[in-house]
Amino acid sequence: MSSPDTHQRILAAALSCFLENGVQGTTVEQVRKRAEVSNGSFFHHFRTKQDLAEAVHLQGLEQHQTELLAVLTPHTGLRAGIEGVVRRHLTWVQDNPQLAAFLSTPPAWFTPRDAPRIAESSRDFFRTVTEWLRGHGWDEEPSLGVVIAVWIGPAHEYTRRWLITGSEPPGSAAGALSLAAWNALHPLLSAQGSEDPR
Repeated sequence: MSSPDTHQRILAAALSCFLENGVQGTTVEQVRKRAEVSNGSFFHHFRTKQDLAEAVHLQGLEQHQTELLAVLTPHTGLRAGIEGVVRRHLTWVQDNPQLAAFLSTPPAWFTPRDAPRIAESSRDFFRTVTEWLRGHGWDEEPSLGVVIAVWIGPAHEYTRRWLITGSEPPGSAAGALSLAAWNALHPLLSAQGSEDPR
């Protein structure tokens, strides 16, 4: 039997196996047994373990990106958007620790040219973020890479540490980290005439 439920069951089983054993240390048989699916059903959904790892990564990436982009509507003010993205990131990681842990691990199992769907999803995400920033007066100085690092970098580091150590949960730091992002990023954008609307 093949169904969306089977597909999701395989993805969930793979995520657990990958976190326990690493992608390279996980076998298709381990995933198949944990998902309780036949060989035929498994290979109907995924041709190779590489395809499966990409699908797990893409699922987490798209869920995370969708959460962040939901904040960045054309009607969202600059400050509300900057702080909202940080808060959404923290909430998503706290609610999805397994996917977040998988995404935070450098994916040694593929190169960008081997994972076009992942690369395309990332391009679409950053294109949307770029358009939102431009709509709030950003003229691409400083570069997008600098803006993203200042914006989400501290929150990303905080959640990465939480995933490793189980320290204070991300939600407890939402107020401080979102305000810090605003205070750090607003001066970089203010030269372009960005306002401070809530």
